[in-house]
Amino acid sequence: MEFNNTPNRSLLIEGKEVWISRSVTVVAVLIFKVAQKSYVPLGIRGQSLTDEVGKWGLPGGYLDYGETVGGAVIREVWEEIGLNLLALQKQHRFTGDLNQPYYVGSEPRRLQNVTLRFGLVFEAEENVSLPPLHPHVGSEEVEEARWFPLEEAFDMELAFEHQLMIKHYWEEYCNLPGLGNTNRLI
Repeated sequence: MEFNNTPNRSLLIEGKEVWISRSVTVVAVLIFKVAQKSYVPLGIRGQSLTDEVGKWGLPGGYLDYGETVGGAVIREVWEEIGLNLLALQKQHRFTGDLNQPYYVGSEPRRLQNVTLRFGLVFEAEENVSLPPLHPHVGSEEVEEARWFPLEEAFDMELAFEHQLMIKHYWEEYCNLPGLGNTNRLI
């Protein structure tokens, strides 16, 4: 896939890397349902990243110049876990919105000022395998990508507390009862 964005840049100032960016991040809470089971793709944060290195996390990153928020979600998911969201939308039943986040957080004292969360759910036929995950960035950014059963992801200690984002989306936006009955739902 090709994108028409201008990547963010960084400067080295007094030994510290300072990013010149729009200071807006997108995070994709992506759920794939197959045969009454739900899965979430996660990637291990690589050694070149400044925070949460070595932890599993959701795909996401900074909005680049000249890029829409939907374009950023499509790009980040492609780069970090290797899924083509536009092709998946055509192949499977899809719930979500690539142009409108389900949650907007604004915390000016954090690394980014605004975080936009996008919830995306794909439902496949019973005999369909999970799509393969192949990051399109170097291992210094994403060491590995893998599918996890949703209930396992709920209990993991993910980067940036992404497990809380997954639980929040599942409970509040997937129209399912509370997590007390996860064995029946997942």
